[in-house]
Amino acid sequence: MIRPNPVSERVLLVEGRDDERVIRELCEHAGFSCDFSIIDKNGKDRLLRSIRNEVEVSGRTALGVVLDANNDIAARWQAVRNQLSRADTAVQPDLDPTGSVIQGMPRVGVWIMPDNQNEGQLEDFVAAMIPQNDVVWPLAQDYIKSIPDPHRPSPLIKAQVHAWLAARPRPRHMGTAIQAGDFDTQASLAESFINWMKRLFER
Repeated sequence: MIRPNPVSERVLLVEGRDDERVIRELCEHAGFSCDFSIIDKNGKDRLLRSIRNEVEVSGRTALGVVLDANNDIAARWQAVRNQLSRADTAVQPDLDPTGSVIQGMPRVGVWIMPDNQNEGQLEDFVAAMIPQNDVVWPLAQDYIKSIPDPHRPSPLIKAQVHAWLAARPRPRHMGTAIQAGDFDTQASLAESFINWMKRLFER
C-alpha cells in the first residue's frame, strides 16, 4: 500500500527505498540540508505517471525527479519530457549532463542515473564513489563476472557493488555505508549531484 504523498513546497521523487537512503546520506555527508521531502514512488512507471500531478500540487515551488537510465537513457528522458509537457512545462530537447533544471513555478529538476549521459542505474552512481585504488573493488567485479551462465546476476554492476559492500570489515547497505564513510563523497559525480540539488532546491 502506497502512503499518500505529503504536501510539501519542495519534493524529490525517487524510484525506490535505496535511492532515498543514498540521497539522504549523501546530503548529510556533504553538509547539504535535506529540508525537502523525498518520496519513494515504488518503481519507475509509478514515478513517471505521478509527475504531472506532482507538478500541479498547489504551493509547490520545486520538484525533482531521479530515475535510472537502465538500458536506454534517451527513452527515459523522453518519457520524462512527455509527462512534463502534459503539465504544460516547457522542457529543452536535450538532458543537461550536469542535471537539468527547468525554471518556472514550480522549478523542475531531472537527474537520470548514473550521470545524465550513460546507461546505468543507482549502483553505477554509487560505484563512482568507491575510493580510487581500492584493492577489493576489482576482486568484487571479477568474482561476479566469473559466475557462469545462467547463474550470473544481471545487471552485473548491482551485484558487484553489493559484493564489495559485503566484503567490507563491517558490511552495510549503500546508504549506511555512505554514512560510515566507506565511500568517497567528494568524488566528482557525487559533487555534481549535490550541485544539481542545490540549483534545484536552494531558495
